[in-house]
Amino acid sequence: MISFLIALSITAWVYYQTTHRIGELEPNDRIDDNDFQLCNEDKIAEYYGMNTDYIGGKKAIKSKILNKLQFLDFKESGLLTYRFVVNCEGEIGRFRLKATNTDLQKIEVDSKNILEIENTLSELKNWNPAKNKAGNTYDSYYVLNFKIENKKIIDIF
Repeated sequence: MISFLIALSITAWVYYQTTHRIGELEPNDRIDDNDFQLCNEDKIAEYYGMNTDYIGGKKAIKSKILNKLQFLDFKESGLLTYRFVVNCEGEIGRFRLKATNTDLQKIEVDSKNILEIENTLSELKNWNPAKNKAGNTYDSYYVLNFKIENKKIIDIF
């Protein structure tokens, strides 16, 4: 009887985990590029569980785009957290933004700044998609943070 309850509990937990993924980036025709396609809409891995990365890592991302974003002005210091998908072809899309001030309170960001950052990110073409041991590639999430101080982006990590 105990083994049945344990098996039932594990089955329920696995079912919940596979049907209620935290932070899924559902497609949104209003804000997403319709040309961006996923290889498997039902299976998008978390980047930290896979080897998804930009060639050269976040240091290379920072060196390629930080200077391009220096003309942007922000109303207050804080953190911009972008979450997006790297598809199995190494293309990126489905950008989602969470913006907070230094007290971690939600803030509004000028839509022109959002568009400029997303366009600049889209110029990055050297993504390594998630790959398993057999060499098959997968769609996966990725996260980049932009630190804002004195109305400017000062760091990307």
